[in-house]
Amino acid sequence: MHLMTFMEAVKPRWYERTLVLAVQRVFFNAYFLGYLLSPKLAHRVVGYLEEEAIHPYTEYLKDIEAGKIENVPAPPIAIDYWQLPAGATLKDVVIVRADEAHHRDVNHFASDVHFRGMDLKDTPAPLDYH
Repeated sequence: MHLMTFMEAVKPRWYERTLVLAVQRVFFNAYFLGYLLSPKLAHRVVGYLEEEAIHPYTEYLKDIEAGKIENVPAPPIAIDYWQLPAGATLKDVVIVRADEAHHRDVNHFASDVHFRGMDLKDTPAPLDYH
C-alpha cells in the first residue's frame, strides 16, 4: 500500500513506473518459488524487508520536517486505506510507518511457527502480540 501511495504522491515518469513493475514481477515470481520451497524462509525474508523499510521512512520523515521534501496533501488512496483525516498530508502517511513494524513482527512470528513445524492456521498469535 505504501508503494501505491507514493506512486500517487510522487507521480513517477513512465519509465520509472515500468522499472517498478518489472522489479515487482521478478520479486513476485522469486518469492512465489521461495515460498513453495520454504515458507519459513519466505516469511523471514519479508520480515527483514519490512524491518529495513522502517529506516527510509524515518529519514523521509526527517526530510519532510526539515522542509527538504514538500509536505503535500496525502493521496486519497492513503486516506481511505489508513482512515486518515480528510486534511491528511504526506507526513501523516509516513508516520504510519508503524504499519511496517507490524508487518515485520507478523512475518517473523509466521517464520517461527513454521520453524517449529506447526501450521499457521493452528497457531494463533498471543493476545499481547502486536
